Amino acid sequence: MKEMNDYSGPFRPDLKYEDFSKEFLIKLMKVWQYFYLEMASAWYDGVEKRFGFDAANACEAEAWIRVAKRSLPRLVKAANIELKTVLDSMKVLQLPPDNNVFMYPARFEIKNENHVIMTITRCSGLEYWEKARPERIDAMCRGTALVLDPMYAVNPKVKGKAMKLPPRGSQEEPACVWEWTLEE
Repeated sequence: MKEMNDYSGPFRPDLKYEDFSKEFLIKLMKVWQYFYLEMASAWYDGVEKRFGFDAANACEAEAWIRVAKRSLPRLVKAANIELKTVLDSMKVLQLPPDNNVFMYPARFEIKNENHVIMTITRCSGLEYWEKARPERIDAMCRGTALVLDPMYAVNPKVKGKAMKLPPRGSQEEPACVWEWTLEE
């Protein structure tokens, strides 16, 4: 059967992802990324409305950390990544829904397989917070991210150190810069 480039035809009760073309699956993945982050945002807003700013920030950090702990090892296993080097951990950063391929594009300066400088060139969350909710920047970028981002490396020997975090002087500046190293 021919791969489907959309789902405009009849309903298919036996539908499988394998029925879709690669191009359509990529389009779908980008929409799923939006769902993922929109759910997190809606959840945060609901907690803040009921319990306040500090409670929402604490709950948000707890939720993201839980997702990282439970989900990232599954990505590593599914992708068959061995996690021996920093570059292996950089592969992991490319795979979750909130990745640095589509959502948070990054530039990598690879000094060697165990030393990488990663520059997040664009962060839609930061761009939104700069315009509409600047009070969120410290809680996420200087709070949750400092705990969460190194967890995304999955390998406990890989250490992520923030070299530059928001606030930034202009939108031409990168969102943040991280140094990743392997500690034996």
